[in-house]
Amino acid sequence: MKREQLTTLRWFDILIVTIIMFGEGIYNSTIQYFALADQTTTLEENVSFSTMQNYQALAMQSLWLFLAVMYLLFRNVDFSIFREKIRLTPWLPLQVIGLFAVSALAMDLYYLASLSLAVPVTPSMEQLLAVPDLSLLLYSLLNGFYEEIFFLGICLAVKPQYTKWAFLYSLVIRCSFHTYQGLGNGIALGILLGCIFYVLYRKMKPANLLPFFLAHAIADMVGLSIIFYFWR
Repeated sequence: MKREQLTTLRWFDILIVTIIMFGEGIYNSTIQYFALADQTTTLEENVSFSTMQNYQALAMQSLWLFLAVMYLLFRNVDFSIFREKIRLTPWLPLQVIGLFAVSALAMDLYYLASLSLAVPVTPSMEQLLAVPDLSLLLYSLLNGFYEEIFFLGICLAVKPQYTKWAFLYSLVIRCSFHTYQGLGNGIALGILLGCIFYVLYRKMKPANLLPFFLAHAIADMVGLSIIFYFWR
């Protein structure tokens, strides 16, 4: 007898996928946060990655993503609930630029309001205008998809009455693996950026995950800031 495909996920599905996709990241981020707090490392060291580290992260994320997909296949999830929300449209470039600009300016305002607590780490203009490292480009594209398919796709694939709880859960997880950038930055990236993406995604008609994947990838490549490129 053929099993009926799932069109919504249960709480334990999201928890298991969280462990698969972010368990290692949360653990490593926590270790780096304590090292940052103990001053045995610096923020610049924590956010600087070599070409080899980018490729290693690319390989590991690909493995975790594969295992997450295998779990969802085991659970007989209907993947069309995600595919139908990934669309290539004429408005895509403007949506991506708009999403990045809104998010970057929101983060800039946060930095300006709490300058003693959080300072953005962004590439110099010279680095920004240079040809991007292929390893960074590839990893950023994967990571943009990886994180947002989880937060805006998987976490929200629940029955409507549980959406608010899934959203709050997603904010906690967003924060938890960004603490290697310091508590202030981790909270901002988790809560502020998480809320902006959630609200804009829910208001987008029809819903489209692709702009969020690409805007996130751009942020990974160039840093999530506009003002601080010109005022340091």
